[in-house]
Amino acid sequence: MLPFFGDINAVIGAFGFRPLDFILPVVFFNLTFKPSKRSLVFWLNVTIAVVFSALGVIAAVAAVRRIALDAKNYRLFANV
Repeated sequence: MLPFFGDINAVIGAFGFRPLDFILPVVFFNLTFKPSKRSLVFWLNVTIAVVFSALGVIAAVAAVRRIALDAKNYRLFANV
């Protein structure tokens, strides 16, 4: 019934997987252990959080775009 299941997985991954695995751990590390703002660890964690946040937004936009482009080919209960 869901011929676009892979595209839906991409959207869910962009909103769920990336933040939970790449962004939140480094943010929580900085909040919990409070490294000095001058330390390399603090700035490396901030850099990782910013880069993967941008990648998450790009991935979400790309996944939604892929659904929109493939929408004309979808048929409910199609015999693929």
